Amino acid sequence: MNNRMTWVGISLFLIFAYAVVPDARASETLKWDQVPKAVQDTVLANGGAVGQSVDKENEKIDGKVVYEAPVKGKDGKVVDLVITEDGKLRESKSDDAADADAEKADRAKRVLAGVKFSHPRDITNPYLPLASLKQDILEGTEAGKKIRVERTLMPKKRRTFTIGGEEVESLVMEDRVFLNGELEEVVLDYFAQDDNGTVYYLGEEVDEYENGKVKNHKGSWMLGKDTPIPGVIMPAHPKVGDKFKPEDVSKDIMEEDEVMSISETVTVPAGTYKDCLKIKEHLADGTTEYKYYAKGVGVVRENPPDGNELLISHNGAVGR
Repeated sequence: MNNRMTWVGISLFLIFAYAVVPDARASETLKWDQVPKAVQDTVLANGGAVGQSVDKENEKIDGKVVYEAPVKGKDGKVVDLVITEDGKLRESKSDDAADADAEKADRAKRVLAGVKFSHPRDITNPYLPLASLKQDILEGTEAGKKIRVERTLMPKKRRTFTIGGEEVESLVMEDRVFLNGELEEVVLDYFAQDDNGTVYYLGEEVDEYENGKVKNHKGSWMLGKDTPIPGVIMPAHPKVGDKFKPEDVSKDIMEEDEVMSISETVTVPAGTYKDCLKIKEHLADGTTEYKYYAKGVGVVRENPPDGNELLISHNGAVGR
């Protein structure tokens, strides 16, 4: 092939490519005093506030630079105002992500209204007295496999969360899960109790194992990083019909619970427990699980859709 023709062809291709491919740079977030006065006026006239963020977009309408500004509409939902440099409002776009964030922030405020944490690690809720737990062991079956759960208090581990402006130190529990004798999962769970006795779930660090090595951290989440909403894992005074969310993070990390009974009798290898709390759990994958809690002990039985796990030892004691 003729080299001269080759370079001519390449040159024409590059010229054409740069002529038709738009600049892919992201929009630029401006300080308020960098925003044109006409755009500022339109933002303020449509529910915006002085000093708020405004993005300069990498596009033009009728030859004029485009700006976008998020504002809260009359219905409380966030919209993006599309404004040209002359101050003309071109469009109002719904911001689904911003709406979801605003909704979560509102739910967090409702969950935490009036909540105080004077001694958050002193978890003494009758149905979930984690502060007095040393180690519980549950055994049974799940999905046709033998399962063993070793649930252990980790008193030396600490993690601090900011909840409603308070610095809250959590109590840490470790779950080690074995399937057919092989380590399947290690989870660190973080909890705190408010002054009324409600126990909150503040996050979990998950290590999933395969062939003795960590495979992934699927299911991990932390309050303040992945969600502003602490989970409620045990109400202070649960009664039949109560509903609450231990996890409220995303469509994949979500759980909705309902109290079904407060008078169950449960017999497991560790003993017979009366007046147990029965909770129905609706999980993110659409399945349903049941857990039974005994006063002064905690979980004594777990029923996933395809399994049955029973408490065989509580704080080293087997049977009664």
